[in-house]
Amino acid sequence: MNERRWPLGVLAVVAAIFICGAAWTGGRATAPMPVNEVAPMRTAVRTIAGVPVGTQRSRAGALSAADNYVARVTETIVQDPRAYARLVRAVWMPEGQERALREGESTRRRSTTAVENYAAGGRGLSIIAARRLDTYDGARADVTVWTAGFNWGPRQRPGQRWFLTETTLRWDGQRWRVERMDEAQRPAPAPARVGYDAAASLKTETFDRELRGMTAPTYGDG
Repeated sequence: MNERRWPLGVLAVVAAIFICGAAWTGGRATAPMPVNEVAPMRTAVRTIAGVPVGTQRSRAGALSAADNYVARVTETIVQDPRAYARLVRAVWMPEGQERALREGESTRRRSTTAVENYAAGGRGLSIIAARRLDTYDGARADVTVWTAGFNWGPRQRPGQRWFLTETTLRWDGQRWRVERMDEAQRPAPAPARVGYDAAASLKTETFDRELRGMTAPTYGDG
């Protein structure tokens, strides 16, 4: 009799442990995450007509949207004005679009050397080195992005520039939109260049050969 009851008792204990564990896991799943703890990505960004659009309302989604917007602005604002305009129309808040377009025109007017270089076949790429979610409440997010811009070409010696961008995003019900995007007016970390061959690394032919066909990735797509 006791031998028959013993397995049942074990099953009851195991079931109780399982139920408690499930309740604990459920509580963990619904508990608020710290601002800088990021959940795994689930297609945080969609590319629509070549424009990255942040479509996931979450901390990870806001970070991914900021990454993509900053990278795309860096690559297009001077190099491809039409692509920059498409991005602004797609993801800026409506009330800020005209200002962003004017700022783009002003930047191009000040960047005559880069404009000439791109017109002659030069290239520019951007890389998001790191980012930080400063604030998040589900409707708005403030993100600081550490970015590197690289350019080279027949009329410009290969160069790099590291800078910080501060972006405020607002959720409009379907996507993250840019409310504000400004380059921080303070020094940014600038790592030393490290290459296999320092002299060869700075040659335009090296850039053309190794970076042919590359663009900024869609961070969080997938």
